[in-house]
Amino acid sequence: MTDSAAIHADTWLPLLKEALAKEGRFRWPLRGTSMLPTLPAECEIELVPLLPPVRLGELIVFVVDDTLIAHRLVRRTGKHWIAQGDHRLAPDRPVLPDQVLGRVLAAYQDNRRCWPGRRAAVSRLVWLARYHVLRVVRAAWRVMRRMVRRARRVVLHG
Repeated sequence: MTDSAAIHADTWLPLLKEALAKEGRFRWPLRGTSMLPTLPAECEIELVPLLPPVRLGELIVFVVDDTLIAHRLVRRTGKHWIAQGDHRLAPDRPVLPDQVLGRVLAAYQDNRRCWPGRRAAVSRLVWLARYHVLRVVRAAWRVMRRMVRRARRVVLHG
């Protein structure tokens, strides 16, 4: 007898990708608050296959540690993609495109479409800008911390 919690993504992800390719779309329940305010915490997202071109700012669904995650694609670095939840201050660990199941076409709450709205294109640009601003702020913070540590060493050790 197999415990369902012991079934890993390398088993179910190919099946899910195959079903998505065959059906063309399906709905998946979203849990959590990492995509607030864009997506409600308890909604259903409609997934479609990931077909090129995949634009920065799109909502993608990918697997990490046997969990499906829906976050915004904010950056590409070489062979890796970087995603970040709209309600998060830091990006996710880099993922490979093979980890991506598809893109979010729409979101529904109580069987009514709640995303995308009329301002989705502008919102996409705002969230991308936020990612880059936070990236610069984090880098500046790291530099300042290093400078403070060096200054303390100089003061303490002469």
